[in-house]
Amino acid sequence: MTLPSAERESKYQHDKHGECDQKQNRIIQLVQGDIVLFPRDSEHVISDDVVPSVVVNAAASQNYASGIQPSATGLVCGYFSHHHPLVASVTAHLPSVIIIKHQTVANSASGLNYLLAALLDESKLPNKGSALIMGRIAEAILAIIFREHLPADNGVLAATAHPKLGAAMAAIHSEPDKKWTVEMLAQQCFMSRAGFNELFKSVLQQAPMEYVTQWRLGLAYRMLADENVTTLHAALACGYENESSFSKAFKRVLGVSPGAVRALGEQQ
Repeated sequence: MTLPSAERESKYQHDKHGECDQKQNRIIQLVQGDIVLFPRDSEHVISDDVVPSVVVNAAASQNYASGIQPSATGLVCGYFSHHHPLVASVTAHLPSVIIIKHQTVANSASGLNYLLAALLDESKLPNKGSALIMGRIAEAILAIIFREHLPADNGVLAATAHPKLGAAMAAIHSEPDKKWTVEMLAQQCFMSRAGFNELFKSVLQQAPMEYVTQWRLGLAYRMLADENVTTLHAALACGYENESSFSKAFKRVLGVSPGAVRALGEQQ
């Protein structure tokens, strides 16, 4: 089974029953209970043999709810689709494929095995709200995997937990409308401007004010898409004095206009 790449998706597979091979740049054997996550667009092959592969959905597949034959291999597959342009800045810090072996899943303190069991149980007997419940469970699984596999020494999570930078990150996140400067953020950490600037860049690979802008516009994107607020409301809530400067920054950083994001939210 060949799964082609797709834009703005993270795919996952959970081997529920039997064994198979996952082929990307190398062949990896999967056994019952293993989890595979592709954080970015990645073409890959799932196979039980070396026979020619079949494009996904080209061959008939059995409904999981009707049961699995003892000799068959059962996979639970899904994907996370997103439109937020800043998600790529998170997935860029992850490997192209994450494989969690069944022993790790079973012993996970975060309860991955229980979440997977709940997801499967909900899929067998769909009721009112099942789609919403399964979506939230899948989001929790994704968040746990991301948290456990993002690097500990760089990136947003590392900066948020950093003993020196944590105070500045908390200030940025809690007060996006404040007129922050590098000096003000350095004061939050009791550091010199130069020392703070250098440390911030080394951990986040971007300048402090660049991150402030990114965070503000990321919040604005969510507000426009999910809360259907006006462009002016989003601008003022995220530290911009007028709609014009906000719209220019939004388009420059995110590559799309605020109006287009609002329209997208109205369609969903």
